[in-house]
Amino acid sequence: MAPFAPIDNAELLHLTARYGEPLRATVEVEGDAYLYASRLGRTRDRRGEVVMAVERPGRRLLLHRKSWYGQDVYRLLSGGIGWDEPVAEALAREMHEETGLTLTTARLLGVIDCRIQYDGHTLPFVSYVFAVPQTEGPLQRQEAEIAQFQEVPIAELPAVIEHLHSLLAPRAGWGRWRAVAHELVYQALGE
Repeated sequence: MAPFAPIDNAELLHLTARYGEPLRATVEVEGDAYLYASRLGRTRDRRGEVVMAVERPGRRLLLHRKSWYGQDVYRLLSGGIGWDEPVAEALAREMHEETGLTLTTARLLGVIDCRIQYDGHTLPFVSYVFAVPQTEGPLQRQEAEIAQFQEVPIAELPAVIEHLHSLLAPRAGWGRWRAVAHELVYQALGE
């Protein structure tokens, strides 16, 4: 396993100059075996993730559901940042891969330094959370990964957050962890 890469302050300064001053959060999340195993496996090929609050017409946010989540579990789009990949490149790549849309503008809402706690271990994971405003056009989903898109008004994001927090095992820890980025988005964009 590659060692954890802390937030690169030089890269963060560059991101701030390009995308705006982000909120900074360090959070601890009570994990479980499922979350710890899925994140541990993912840290082998990535140093963190980009989370995208993609705004659609009418101040609606784009959510997605993967086929293995269950019919009622939707969340913001996200994607991994490779070990040698700049965050800005990961954002543009993931935006196109996940939606078929080309990134034209974005705002850095926040950087979450998350510490997943499980069985006496701490697994750090960094999320760079971006707002992608005013996207229009047809969406093209990755059928191998994304089962369905859903658009919700920003004002309904608290219900999404509550649902993520209420997930039962084996996804309970995953839901608590995923809710963190949604809370930051609502803090930054909510009315």
